[in-house]
Amino acid sequence: MDMNIAIVGPGAIGLLLTGFLHRNARVTLVDYQPERAKLLNEKGIRWEGLEGEEQLTVPVIHTLDRTDFDIVIICVKAYNTEDAAKELQRAGYRGPVLTMQNGLGNVELLREYLPESPLIAGTTSQGATLVDIGHVRHAGKGKTAFGEVVAGKTDKKFMDDIVGLMNSSGLEVELAADVDSLIWGKLLINVGINALTAILTVQNGKLLEYSQAKLLMAELVLEGWDLVKKKGIALPYPDPVARTEEVCRLTAKNFSSMYQDLHKRGRTEIDFINGAIVREGDAIDIRYPYNESVTSLIHGLEAVKQASI
Repeated sequence: MDMNIAIVGPGAIGLLLTGFLHRNARVTLVDYQPERAKLLNEKGIRWEGLEGEEQLTVPVIHTLDRTDFDIVIICVKAYNTEDAAKELQRAGYRGPVLTMQNGLGNVELLREYLPESPLIAGTTSQGATLVDIGHVRHAGKGKTAFGEVVAGKTDKKFMDDIVGLMNSSGLEVELAADVDSLIWGKLLINVGINALTAILTVQNGKLLEYSQAKLLMAELVLEGWDLVKKKGIALPYPDPVARTEEVCRLTAKNFSSMYQDLHKRGRTEIDFINGAIVREGDAIDIRYPYNESVTSLIHGLEAVKQASI
């Protein structure tokens, strides 16, 4: 199948997926910032893989004025999901949508604005560092998994085709039946890693080298695990603390997305990650003080960063 794919968001994961998928599909990158889209069209994308470097060129558009894509992959920050969904709605797109985003709430927004689109939700533990505009570094291998939000709404052959395409392009991909398990499983890993690496200004692997950081990481994850158990959600692994430590090792050289966002732009997805644990806990009258604390710390660091810009 000659697949025509739109990837929305030229951040670390969006560019990483572009680098993989352009080998076997027609890829169009969507960037809501017209000046950056123009720059990417002119300069192309510098893609540093684990086995070498490549300069690649794909078309970059800043508005979705066409609907002929076989699938749209959403890679924007969680706080931009609503804008991306509105853009797809305005364009009249009704095809499959795959969200590859961090945090809670993305699926719900996409379902609200795109009720006719088959919705697929996924996660990846591939490490990606956005070095500069249009320059991404693959910082560690990891598995990618996704599944239908509403079972049976997406054609089975299409699901098999997209999995086959991604695997043939160098990604390790598998289908998952329980999307909630995927989303919450990835969330707990991000809860343990992202905010701490941003606060301590370290790469993922450094969290395992300092006993205080490792202990705090575990406490953050354990609070999330308590919430997951109270909600009756089954995780895709038996021990979330052990899994989070494993991801730290696999992506040891990676700078987390929150680290990158805080130190480049000053705005993070904290409210959709650790803040989501706090919010979901409040809804059932349970406090999660470790996640409250790091959420407040990141908000403070955001304010300091933005004041200095």
